[in-house]
Amino acid sequence: MRFLRLPIKDPRTVARDIPGICDILFPQLLPAIVSHLNREAQPIPGCSYVEESLVLKMSTNAAMLFEVAYARAEQILAGATEDWDASLNIALERQSKYFDADLPEVLTEIDVLIAKKTANNLVKSIKFFQSKNQNIKVVQSPVVPGFQWIAQGNGDFAIGNKLIEVKCSSRNFSSSDYRQLLIYWLLSFSSAIEGRSEEWESGILLNPRLNKHIEFKFDELIKVAGAGRSKIELLELFSSLVGDYAFKLGN
Repeated sequence: MRFLRLPIKDPRTVARDIPGICDILFPQLLPAIVSHLNREAQPIPGCSYVEESLVLKMSTNAAMLFEVAYARAEQILAGATEDWDASLNIALERQSKYFDADLPEVLTEIDVLIAKKTANNLVKSIKFFQSKNQNIKVVQSPVVPGFQWIAQGNGDFAIGNKLIEVKCSSRNFSSSDYRQLLIYWLLSFSSAIEGRSEEWESGILLNPRLNKHIEFKFDELIKVAGAGRSKIELLELFSSLVGDYAFKLGN
């Protein structure tokens, strides 16, 4: 008897790297729609964007530096004292899950300035969202449920039934950013039907580097992106696509 050993993928990988799944599920998430959504982006009161002139002077890889800023923001939210060595180590551990990452030996003054500004923006943003939601507890690294061979994963932050995904880039939010949150929602919907967890109702994309965010209801985005399919129809299609992918791997 032959046993199929499937590669375990986390939800982030499914959303970004498995060809065709998101395009079939959300065929109307086109560039024009994404541009329209991005026009609704708003700044967070009390925050300011990180100037590009500063970014050009940094000596650390951008992805790594903003991972450091993210780790520092978590320290602030947890009430921990400033510890850049700890932030660096956390950043390396996280980045190494996705690709080889080199830990910088030292952060320059410019690097620290950028990381501090980004971290402070992120903390202020999370507290702003919390204040708008009756000060419900902020959850760091909320669980994203698994499904069949898709492993359980984690988001960035959650406040009640709102899921927050942080992006630190120099560009507007992309279709892949929206797809990632849609896959997270779909996994939560599947889990909610089985009584294992609650369904995410809203998604927030946040860029503390550019001081931009956009919030949307998943039900509304699904109507636009899902080609008129109901939530149940999307889940059935998703289950079929995941099963077909597993079958192809086994043949």
